[in-house]
Amino acid sequence: MGCLPGNEVTVMQSAPFQDPIYLNINGTHLAIRRETAQKISVERYG
Repeated sequence: MGCLPGNEVTVMQSAPFQDPIYLNINGTHLAIRRETAQKISVERYG
């Protein structure tokens, strides 16, 4: 599994102690640590 440039990423939920965070990436639900999430570069649309 990978996250490629152009994928749509939505933060669905953040755990009570901020780790992990739950993402929706092009319809796939993923739970990752905040430390890992910081390595993802995101551009905001709108």
